Amino acid sequence: MTDPSVERRFSIGASRYEAHAHVQRLSAADLLTFTLEAPTAGARVERILEPGCGTGLYTRMLLDAFPGATIDGVDISGAMVRLARERVADPRARFAKADAEEIVAGRYDLITSNATFQWFLAFDRTVRRLASLLPDGGILTFSFFGPGTFAELDEALRASLPDGAAERPAAAAFLSRREIEDTLSGVFPRMDVAERVYRQEFRDLADLLRSIRYTGTGGSGPRGSWSPGRLARVERAYRERFGGIRATYQVYLCRGFGRKGGPP
Repeated sequence: MTDPSVERRFSIGASRYEAHAHVQRLSAADLLTFTLEAPTAGARVERILEPGCGTGLYTRMLLDAFPGATIDGVDISGAMVRLARERVADPRARFAKADAEEIVAGRYDLITSNATFQWFLAFDRTVRRLASLLPDGGILTFSFFGPGTFAELDEALRASLPDGAAERPAAAAFLSRREIEDTLSGVFPRMDVAERVYRQEFRDLADLLRSIRYTGTGGSGPRGSWSPGRLARVERAYRERFGGIRATYQVYLCRGFGRKGGPP
């Protein structure tokens, strides 16, 4: 089961998600290329499952790339699903509110997901479950935010409260590349992981925190929970160390194919 707090964050920011989803667009485009370059990508893809479809940003790219396929998009946020239905006017795409970690039925040629898997509470089990929905020759691909995401914010938070009382960005607890590779290699005879690093500049710290809030990427909490004094201290530490407010996003592009089988 996905963390309920993740559902709340994505639902709160649903209407403003795409306006702030600069990095998510980049990772979606790179993930699509990574998917199309997979050794078995030339096989006919007729059915696609998209866990964490959000507002349909990546769905629209998939529809263009696979004109002969249908897509089942699922998301734990009902608000996201409603927006996806409004914004994706294509009968080949169907959307439903569902927890991707609990999907146990269906048959798909491709399962692909942008910026979702890092939120799973049972990553290993979920990868095995999803792999069980693939036929021979099927592919699982996903982008995964790494623990280096928001490294600057992490440092500024710790520097502004040297007693160690500062909260850390949620990304600091995300799985490492080695941990992802260990799971994939236990499920698929062939897998690979590539890394991308994106950087984004922000006007001020409040602007960065809004982006974090509306894209659901967690972090140190919503701006409303910070006092003006705390916001000023963190921003001062941020600018002293980095000369401005910028954020680094570490993203892993992951794929597995030719599953080993066995119980999920």
